[in-house]
Amino acid sequence: MESLLNVSGTLARSRANGPGTRAVIWVQGCTIGCKGCFSPSTHQHDANSLIEPTVLADWVSSIEGIEGVTVSGGEPFEQSAAVAELLACIRDQNPDLSVFVYSGYTHEKLQSSKDEYVQNLLEQIDLLCAGPYVQSLASESLLWRGSSNQELVYLSGFYDNSMESEWLQQSPIEEYHLDGKVAIHTGFKGESGVGINLISSTFDS
Repeated sequence: MESLLNVSGTLARSRANGPGTRAVIWVQGCTIGCKGCFSPSTHQHDANSLIEPTVLADWVSSIEGIEGVTVSGGEPFEQSAAVAELLACIRDQNPDLSVFVYSGYTHEKLQSSKDEYVQNLLEQIDLLCAGPYVQSLASESLLWRGSSNQELVYLSGFYDNSMESEWLQQSPIEEYHLDGKVAIHTGFKGESGVGINLISSTFDS
């Protein structure tokens, strides 16, 4: 039986959430609850938009000219079975797309998990941003991270850290998009950024 992914929001094209232009999927639900988190509205595990992974994969496939897909949250590893299924579907349809996933758990904790779905999800990730957000370690100079304790972990040969200097020059630290009458603010400037911190779904099932 296909899992359902609890989704907080989506964005068809972003340059502030990983290498190149990427589709972004924010999942709903996170029990870590980092103080000062940029997206506190994604913490509750109440059902928001329950979507079949195959339907989301079809949406990603319909977007032309993207380098990959980013899954953020919320906490993707708290829905590891559904996220792993989603990424497998995306890989089947678009094997050339890269996968970037955010997690508030450290890489070591994820590696040591006995949960087969967590391990399955790790195997499908090219680039992982791992670790909790720590407000006292916040910095705007970091690449795709909010605090200096978080690390970029290269899990495949798709990318490597030699690319980081170029990415730092090319990637904005925050973006604003207009979805109908709703402004979408994404990126890593946090509370000091102007505008609103709101994710609104641009996915239409």
